[in-house]
Amino acid sequence: MRSDVIQFLSNSAVITSSIFIPLFARELGASNLEVGVIGASYGIAIFISSVLFGRASDLFGRRVFMQLGLGLCTLSFLLQVLAADVLSLTLIRFLAGFTLGIFTAPLIAYAFETGSSMGRFSSLGALGWALGNVVAGIIAVYSELFALSSLFFFIAFLSSLRMKEVPTVKVSLPIFPLAVLRRNSKVYFTYFLRHLGASSVWTIFPLFLVSIGASKFWIGIIYLANSGTQFIIMRFVDRFEEVKLMRVGVILSVVVFASYAFASDYRQIIPIQLLLAASWSCLYVGSLLFLVRRNEEKATSVGILNSVISVASVIGPLLGGLISEAFGYTAVMYFAVALSFLGFLISAE
Repeated sequence: MRSDVIQFLSNSAVITSSIFIPLFARELGASNLEVGVIGASYGIAIFISSVLFGRASDLFGRRVFMQLGLGLCTLSFLLQVLAADVLSLTLIRFLAGFTLGIFTAPLIAYAFETGSSMGRFSSLGALGWALGNVVAGIIAVYSELFALSSLFFFIAFLSSLRMKEVPTVKVSLPIFPLAVLRRNSKVYFTYFLRHLGASSVWTIFPLFLVSIGASKFWIGIIYLANSGTQFIIMRFVDRFEEVKLMRVGVILSVVVFASYAFASDYRQIIPIQLLLAASWSCLYVGSLLFLVRRNEEKATSVGILNSVISVASVIGPLLGGLISEAFGYTAVMYFAVALSFLGFLISAE
């Protein structure tokens, strides 16, 4: 299905472009806190556009927003080659995040409505991450990676031109869908806490890996271990009950972040990444299944989930930058442990 192809290509584009952003920012003179601000700008942009365009696609259809978002991503991700200082990188990453949020929720809703397995669909996103990790580790040249991510988006855009609009139930939605938010509040809050901790870690993760001996090549391999394993696991987990999947995902996250805190060599991270893959596969697929199965407003509910992730991606990088600046990288890992455990307690209620 073309939605599967677009999922694969767009995720390849995102990770190819994003994996070395913290290192790129550092080379432009950014402090740990400024690295967090750059991550926050990207997250807040996704938050804004996910809410707007998830709701819009429930009102007006999926296809137009998929094409609009992919076309604009082709341009915005290419613009990253022009970043010459911390301010310009921050602004361009904001634009990249906004354009990315235009098509993600409509694409997930479209995939579900055209009969795609959510496990297989999600696994192709992980396979895209795996490709992006390999490419990033091999090329490791910022300008070339930004150009390649743009090319991936362009191919996805061309594929979207041949997609047919599927009949959808047009739902009446207020400007702010409070009822959808309330109905799925436990999912959103659990997700928020886990991802708040995770995004604080991911902001400084490449810097942490460098501090324990990893080269850019090994950073790519470490990321690949996660995404490659996700591709395998996601294809099977959608047969399980969605609430149980979410609970398993958050408790495994506790174990993962605690394990990072004890790592003293980059090679110790690789087996932890396999556990990370299991935790994210369970949490992500479980959450998607919960939302698309139990909500008539499919794109809106998924768009709010993307927005919850984005809010966490706004606050998390700032906290990660501040905590690492004051107490070191290990303190960030313990912060993520505490938040993930709180998320588990909420999910278990």
